[in-house]
Amino acid sequence: MSGIMKSAVAIFTLLIMVLSAAGFAMNSASFGEAPKTPDIPTIVREPLNTEQQIQILRSGRVLIEHFYQENCTDCVDKNAQLELFASRLEGYVVVNEVVGNDSRLDMIGAGGKITDLREHALDYESLIGTFCDVAIAQPRACILREF
Repeated sequence: MSGIMKSAVAIFTLLIMVLSAAGFAMNSASFGEAPKTPDIPTIVREPLNTEQQIQILRSGRVLIEHFYQENCTDCVDKNAQLELFASRLEGYVVVNEVVGNDSRLDMIGAGGKITDLREHALDYESLIGTFCDVAIAQPRACILREF
């Protein structure tokens, strides 16, 4: 190779290295990051405000709301089943258990689809199909299930 060609290749290589370093630096820089929102646990035993509900759904998780009256006799068992289901899908679902005047059991997906679970069996096998239908973030259990 001639001297001019070697110089051109050297300058081109140097230019690529400088631009790569600059690109990496810009990519690593934080440009006014949004304030961190507190992480919402898998099981919540108090009413969620609208912001928390939106945060859950925007993150792709499914929200299961179980509102029940204090004199409910089978709600402790229902809560145990819901908590077991949520523990198997950690990071994909939030269960909200609230004692109050209202009585409902809903599964809400990020797309806004609401499924009434009051007549559903609450074991894992019964809930996973409904969960996979409303979940945007799909865990392995949804991806590998047979239809």
